[in-house]
Amino acid sequence: MSESVVVEPAEAFESDPPPGRVARLPILSWVVFDFATTIFSYVVLTRYFNEWVVIERGQPDIVIGVMSVTVAFALVVALPSLGVLADRLARHKPLLVVFTLSSVTGTALLGVVEGVVLALVVAGIAIFCFNSAEAQYHPLLASVAPPRLRSRVSGIGVGVGYVGALVALVLLGQLVGEGDNQRAFLPTAALYLLFALPCLLFVRDRRSRAAADGAARGTSLLRIPAHALAQLVASVRRAAGMPHGRFLLARFLYVDAIATVIAFMTVYARRTGNFSSTELDALLALSTGFAIVGAVGAGWLAARIGPKRVLTGTLAGVFVALVVAGVSGSSDLLWVVGPLVGVGLGSVSASDRVLLLHLVPPERRGEDFGLYALVGKVSNGFGPLVLWGGTIALLADVLSLTTTLGASRVAVCVLASSALAGLVLLRRLPG
Repeated sequence: MSESVVVEPAEAFESDPPPGRVARLPILSWVVFDFATTIFSYVVLTRYFNEWVVIERGQPDIVIGVMSVTVAFALVVALPSLGVLADRLARHKPLLVVFTLSSVTGTALLGVVEGVVLALVVAGIAIFCFNSAEAQYHPLLASVAPPRLRSRVSGIGVGVGYVGALVALVLLGQLVGEGDNQRAFLPTAALYLLFALPCLLFVRDRRSRAAADGAARGTSLLRIPAHALAQLVASVRRAAGMPHGRFLLARFLYVDAIATVIAFMTVYARRTGNFSSTELDALLALSTGFAIVGAVGAGWLAARIGPKRVLTGTLAGVFVALVVAGVSGSSDLLWVVGPLVGVGLGSVSASDRVLLLHLVPPERRGEDFGLYALVGKVSNGFGPLVLWGGTIALLADVLSLTTTLGASRVAVCVLASSALAGLVLLRRLPG
């Protein structure tokens, strides 16, 4: 029997980056990672993969939901252990590197796989690794920027990320023809790797000597999953009575709405207005441009009025936009609703991770950001399976009460109610 590996407890951490002049290379490298991951998110989660499966391969929407919820359950099992491991090591970088490279590999494989089932499995693995990497990436904001700059750096990062989506939109729009979405994945993998490398190379963990000296008192690596499960239960119980617990519940609801809308925007647009690929690209480019404005603006506003106010205002706008889209069923209104949802996506991405930094102590950032990522990813599985795919399957296929388009409009309104519920919960938070 092999000897177990021992990892050290994160008993002490370096202080935040100094309040003076901040090294520019780590900040730039951290920001550019958002550029890389948003390319993946745009191609696999928004533009090409779902349309490839549902429209080009003729599969029902709910198969995407099944894949999404399977990934979510895998993340439920894995992310707590990864959070504990990161806290014990007092390092996020090793896990970030492993999962980023694995996600890049999975993305490349999507460009060559045959068969819908295999494509769903490969996509699920790539998405799992993408989310696991992001769980290690977000806490590194505290390593590259002092508290006074975090809102701005976060907002700039998200805004630069959406520039990445625009770059991918333009480049892939030239490479991918009508009805040939699979051609998007190989170049996406190359772009993902290229722009992730600076963060993998130049951002470092701020790890104290005290944490390194505690290695001998560490927990066996083999015991971390059991310890993580116990800690997850303890974390949830503790969060239930704390402000960040209310925040995480709210996040489950509003991410549910926004992420699901983004994931199925191209499918919904095809159904409401028979959009061509060129028109879809134009709609997504417009929405992405507004997401950049939302991200940068939210980072600027959050530094002045606080991230909570930015979040609540954003969610109010998202709720109105989704209700208008669902009730009207108008394809023309998507040119207004899409940009509004884009503003919401950018604003939420920039401000809610800053709000969590305000709500949790430094020594539990790995644990609570793991829970933050876990909540978001479970929500990402729940929305496509239940609120979107389940609503459409129930109304159009099982009960035959309406058409697929009609059921899709109802599903958009259901998502609006989820955003509203998140807004209501956020209003009672401090700040």
